[in-house]
Amino acid sequence: MRMFLQFQKAQSVRHLGLLDLQRTMQRALRRSGLPIAYSKGFSPHVVMSFASALSVGISGDHEILDVLLTRDVPADECLERMNRVLPPALRASRVVPADDRHPALMGMLKQASYDIRLEGGGAQRIADSLEAFLQQTSVMAIRRTKSGEKLVDIRPMIHELRVAQRTQNEALLKARVSFEEAATLKPDVLIGALERFAGAQADAVRVHRTGLYGVRDGQAVPLIDL
Repeated sequence: MRMFLQFQKAQSVRHLGLLDLQRTMQRALRRSGLPIAYSKGFSPHVVMSFASALSVGISGDHEILDVLLTRDVPADECLERMNRVLPPALRASRVVPADDRHPALMGMLKQASYDIRLEGGGAQRIADSLEAFLQQTSVMAIRRTKSGEKLVDIRPMIHELRVAQRTQNEALLKARVSFEEAATLKPDVLIGALERFAGAQADAVRVHRTGLYGVRDGQAVPLIDL
């Protein structure tokens, strides 16, 4: 049995790195008493993986951990046992059981959504320029890939971008962008493109990932529901 565990990475632990998060989850899994599977060999480890690792400094609402279990366990029992041992900042919200042959979630991931909170005088200028920014047919930006830096058109990678809320010195943007190996648009690249277009810079930026999605029949579907 595979257990897809949906959990949050709260603002208070947004600077927790991937290795620390892995250790925390492994420790919680062992303490939970669930029948977790271990790898073979001289140094056995918990068989688990994240659908997508969050960058340091970014929090998230619907992160997903994929864990292999040695036998079937009811989803509600898995959820209760994990929340008993997880800290509140990493609280789990849902468990979905899956067959061992289910494809890796990382390979099914196509899009991600974010809340981007801009603060300071430049926030309003960026928000005001959003409509004109989206009217562009091409937006060139530098994207880092495994082979180095590359100039790419990020406009096709933007599926949704809007101003959700604004005050005098703050603007909240909602974004949904491509998130796959051949076409990933990271929030910092999007923010940089917005700032260059607006000719303004936010004094502070806070990014929160709100969802991970696959695509079914051309529509974005929460990854855990695929």
